[in-house]
This record gives sequence, C-alpha cells and structure tokens, in this order.
Amino acid sequence: MDRRTLMMMTGAAALGAAAIPSPLANASPVRPSPPSQPPPDAAAGTYLFQDEFDGPAGSAPDRSKWIIQSWDDPVNPPIAGHYRDDRRNVFIDGNSNLVLCATQEGDQYFSGKVLSHFRGQIGTTWEARIKLDCMHPGLWPAYWLLNQDPLPDGEVDVLEYYGNGDWPPGTTVHAASNGRTWKGKSIPGLVDPAWHNWRVHWGEEGFSFWRDYVDGAEPYFTVNNNPIPVHGRPGDLRWPFGIPGYWLQAIFNLAVGGSGGGDPRQAPYPSAMLIDWIRVW
Repeated sequence: MDRRTLMMMTGAAALGAAAIPSPLANASPVRPSPPSQPPPDAAAGTYLFQDEFDGPAGSAPDRSKWIIQSWDDPVNPPIAGHYRDDRRNVFIDGNSNLVLCATQEGDQYFSGKVLSHFRGQIGTTWEARIKLDCMHPGLWPAYWLLNQDPLPDGEVDVLEYYGNGDWPPGTTVHAASNGRTWKGKSIPGLVDPAWHNWRVHWGEEGFSFWRDYVDGAEPYFTVNNNPIPVHGRPGDLRWPFGIPGYWLQAIFNLAVGGSGGGDPRQAPYPSAMLIDWIRVW
C-alpha cells in the first residue's frame, strides 16, 4: 500500500509499483522456515490495546482511542472521496461494529478513516475482525499499520483490496515510503465479503501474517527482518522496524477512487467496511 506517504513522495507510478505485490516480489525472496506458532492469544483484560466497538447505534467511535480523519490526504493522483468526521461515514452500528461507509452526495463522494492513538512497538501481535461489504469497483478498503515519524518511515499493509480491476488484494511490508522498498504477497484467494480475523505478529524475526488463525496454523506470509533493498539500488538497504523506540499505529480506511480504487462512478453507494474488534497484545 504505502498509499498515503508513498503517493505524496513519489506519485502514482511509484504507487502502482509499491502497492501491488509483483511476481518478482513473491518469487525472489528466500526465507528460513517461519515459526510454527505465534505467541498465544492474550487473556481477556491483558491487551495492550483493545476496542470491541460497543456503543449505541449512530454514535462515534471512542475518541480516546481513535482519531477520526476530517481532512483529505494530499496524494497524487487524488482520492475522489473526502474523509470526514460525520456519522454518515464513521459510526458504531449498535451491533458492536465500527462502520466506515462510502457515500455519494450529488457529484461528491465521502468516506471514513480512523487512526489509533495507541502506538505499539516490536514484540506485539495485532488482530482485527473485518467484513468487506465494499468489494466493488471504485473502492479501496484497507487495514494497515503505520509509523508517521518523518524518519525512519515504514508501513505494514495487513489487508488491502483494490477496486481498480488491475491489482489483486495484497499484504505488503514497506520498509520506506519511496515506493521502491517493499515485500508483498497477492492474496486473492483469502479476501472475500465474509467475516475474517486478520492477524500480524511483529517480532525480532520480522512479520508473520494469518487469516483466521487457529492453534498451530502456519502464516500465509512471512517477511523476515532482512533489510530490504531499494529497487534499482541494491546497496541501499532499509529495515526500520527493529530500531529502538520504533512504533506503529493501526489505521482502518475505505478510500473512494484513487489509484487503488479506480473509477468511483462504478461503485454502489452506500458501501461499507465493518470492523467487529481490534486487539493488540
């Protein structure tokens, strides 16, 4: 993905290269076998960060936990939909779900994006239960982790669906926001409109990813902590994720249009991304 910082720095061409895992990215890395099991689930009450999105229908998510974005991302090409802090686009549905809803009002599009106040560090596992009722042309939902310090940068795209018709859904680790420093995996067989639990473990060994984890399950994708070369500059290696004090925050968003979404006129409105819960331990 590296969708926001990447597009600001490198433009659409770089985004196309960085956001969608290529055959080269999937075929070339040689990695040791991943660990057979991730750290065990945290017992209730021991989470570093948790939100079950309980609350009355039509209310806002807990503002002590979330920033509701109310500004457009300064990206190129621009996202057609405007993010806003409005209960038509970001709300609790009364069934313990956070809803990010894309809407059309006349010739304008609106949607939702939330960023956690919580910042986690290495040695954490992040899991969210998500339903994509927005797998349509023109839309671009994602669950991702981001470091927003100017330097070092970095991003982990746990789940990303592209409605542009050109890129399959993917999971990607970006070691820099230059659009040329990433490892990713296309996961079209794992992404559908049903509820799924999307988990990532961030450890000294790197990142491991699961969908609907059960005890003993192997990750569907692993990125080891080997520095990632900048494409075209093999001697320029990046891996910020082990720097002492380095942090990531959780982001959920449903973009309308843009490079990943495609033509927003093709999407049905309203369309929604639902998040049942997020837990970090």
